[in-house]
Amino acid sequence: MAIQPAICSHCGGKIKVDDLDLNGFGECEFCHTPYKVIDVITIDGLPTARSLLASAQAAVENENPEKAVKLYYQIIDIKPNCHEAWWGLYVCNAYFDAYYQYRDKYGNSGPLTRAAIMQNTISKYANRAIQYAPEDIAEQYRQAIAENIQFIQAAKNGDFDQKDNNGSSGCYIATAVYGSYDCNEVFALRRFRDEYLSKTFCGRIFIRIYYRISPWLARRLPPESQASNLIRKALDKLVERI
Repeated sequence: MAIQPAICSHCGGKIKVDDLDLNGFGECEFCHTPYKVIDVITIDGLPTARSLLASAQAAVENENPEKAVKLYYQIIDIKPNCHEAWWGLYVCNAYFDAYYQYRDKYGNSGPLTRAAIMQNTISKYANRAIQYAPEDIAEQYRQAIAENIQFIQAAKNGDFDQKDNNGSSGCYIATAVYGSYDCNEVFALRRFRDEYLSKTFCGRIFIRIYYRISPWLARRLPPESQASNLIRKALDKLVERI
């Protein structure tokens, strides 16, 4: 039996079908009347975005995010505005971030580092999904990342009570410029505070003044700003001496 061309019932025009459309729709190329079409699984033996998406979702369900990521990127090569693929990449990369305990490439961690990693993953993947998705689905995506957005904002505002294992207050400025509360440099500065500054009268006065102004200043020091870089260089020299 020969395959008959799809004809619009309204104007008789040819129905243009995007074989890569994950929503399974086509439209008349003249009057633009939409039509629901049968999902195409392969084109000349090659997988379509829809079949790749099914495979990627199966990989996620089988707890194989590495395979899913490769498949999602294949989908984006075929259909760059596929919101499902961008959201899948966000879910997988958020999983990787949590698996590696939100540590940066230097091994640093802490609220500011975690916030920066979360922000990077949201910007690269979730925001793309929101941009391309229909409004109702985009709103679902926004709700899904709302808690992470709140965490990021709280970290930037310095709302976390940074404490070390002895219950002492954290080094706000050092944490801000190094991007982590737990890195070696910040640890060395905390030890200098506890073992040297806190044992002298002038040192205790300095600590008291520092903790009055440092939370306010730390909130205004983005990790990669010029001011942060200058302060970090000065602290590096101090750490070398102590």
